[in-house]
Amino acid sequence: REMTRYNSSDTKSLEKNLHALYKKSVEDSGVRIVPGDSLSIHHKMANFWQENPFKILTAFSIPTVLYIFRGNDQKKHLQLQSKLMHTRVYGQFMVIGMLLSFMGFKHYMDTAGKFITQQEADYRVEDMKRMREDLLRRIEFDKKMKARRQQILKQTQLEVEGEILQDEDSDSDDIRESKLHAKKLEVISIEDA
Repeated sequence: REMTRYNSSDTKSLEKNLHALYKKSVEDSGVRIVPGDSLSIHHKMANFWQENPFKILTAFSIPTVLYIFRGNDQKKHLQLQSKLMHTRVYGQFMVIGMLLSFMGFKHYMDTAGKFITQQEADYRVEDMKRMREDLLRRIEFDKKMKARRQQILKQTQLEVEGEILQDEDSDSDDIRESKLHAKKLEVISIEDA
């Protein structure tokens, strides 16, 4: 009785320790946990920016280049070729500047981590617990199946040895070997199933 109480307290302690390890694992996995069950708009934007920097770059650079061209188009003293060349040079400067800025922010987000909610972090911890429990169940099932296979193999081996002893006098060596081989193949097919 005292041993049972000791084991149940050990189990509770083990569960608490595992929960703490899972929680620490989630915290150390490159995420920043935000209290609550939803992210604010700037957290969502930062996550989107981290995941899609080239979409953001495209969304900002096309209007910027068009704005530069519109500004150059108002200069009547320039020919179209000069307007296009100025637009390309200024646009290239702006796009490269934006690219460096956006990639700098992406690098910061990659090193600091993505924003997730406390609820999502708790879900990840629970998911880790479920995976551990599934793994333990699978291991237990595999042990039972292995023991069952071993039992079937042992029983079949005894049957084969008994048949060999009975047929030892009546059958030739070739027939006995073919029967033994057929029985082994049957056992292997049972084992694989």
